[in-house]
Order: sequence, then structure tokens, then C-alpha cells
Amino acid sequence: MTIEVQRAYAERAEEYSAALGSIEAMHPEDVARITGWAAAVAGPLLDAGSGPGHWTDLLRHRGSDVTGIELVPEFVDSARRRFPLADYDVGDLRSLPYEDARFAGVLAWYSVIHTPPEQCPPLFRELARVLRPGGSLLIGAFLGPSGEPFKHAITGAFFWSERGLSDALAAAGLEVTESHSRSTPPARPHLAVVARMPAPPDRGGPAPCRGRAPRS
Repeated sequence: MTIEVQRAYAERAEEYSAALGSIEAMHPEDVARITGWAAAVAGPLLDAGSGPGHWTDLLRHRGSDVTGIELVPEFVDSARRRFPLADYDVGDLRSLPYEDARFAGVLAWYSVIHTPPEQCPPLFRELARVLRPGGSLLIGAFLGPSGEPFKHAITGAFFWSERGLSDALAAAGLEVTESHSRSTPPARPHLAVVARMPAPPDRGGPAPCRGRAPRS
């Protein structure tokens, strides 16, 4: 499926970038949600599935230390031309070229809609792998019955339900902290979920008392 998606977007990368590769083309609620989320994250961000690169550049412009990674080389080439001050890598979300706990936040905005939900668990585990303890993931998807396919303008895609996506993220070791939905016909309903990488438990126990014992 990944090769099919890559080829489908490569064939229409310039067309897609012209139509949807700018912040002006985005829904105002999405802009507010993403920028508000990023402002609360202290540390480097990964725009996972950065597409035409506009979200990466917006977050850079707002002061974030952000890297975009995208499967489609044509998108990365376009992003580097249009947004030369931002950083972009070519790569697969299922095998990210970053060390464990590299990022304080990961944005995956409509980045998994073309992956069948039953194939998403290793992808979600990989996103979780690069998150620091206490780090935050913001993911956007189309809202509907989990796994139900629909005809996307570029190539086949799949809906996620709020429960289905939340359960899948929990199975990857993440704690869901927020979920939001929006329905503005004729557009498809939208789902946004925020999840947190929990900090490891403190197994050290209470620190021993080093002072003198009180006199009786």
C-alpha cells in the first residue's frame, strides 16, 4: 500500500501543493489547534507526514524547532523550494531515522489515513518510540467507522472512529488526553486526538533520611 500511495501523490505533487500546500487553504480551527498544541510543547517537534511542508514551515515561523519527514520525495523537493528555511527529510513513518525519545512532540496530521487501521499498530509504536517521556502526539484523521474505506481524491483512504483511534494509540503505549471532532458539510467529518507518552514509573522509592534521628 505504501508504494501505491507514494506513486499516487508523486504524480500529483505539484497540483496538490498548489491547491492545499498553504496555511491559507487550511481550516482556521486546524490552524488554531496545531499552533496552540505546538506552543505548549517544550522541545523539538516532528511533522510526521509533512506533505507539501506548510505545517512544518508555520511551526518554524512560530518559533518551534521542527523537522518535517515525508514519504514522497516530490513533496520534499517542493517544500524545500517553497520553504527553504525549514528542515525536511525523506522517510517512512514505519521506520523513522531518529533515535529513541528524540522529540517532545509529534504532529501526524492526516498522515495515516491511507494506511489500513489493522496495519497501523507498528506505525503508532514507531511514532511513540521517538517521543520523549511526557511528550505529546497530535493526530488528525477523517471521522467515521474505523476501517471503513472511502474514495479519497488521490488514492484509497480509511475512516477512524474516536474510540478506534484512541484504543490504537493506547495499545502503542500512549495516554489519550484530548479528542475533538468537527462536522462542516459537505466536507467529511474530522477527528483530532492528542495523546501523551507517559513518564516511566519511579521505582527508586522514597529517598532515605540522612539527618540525625530526633532525640526522644
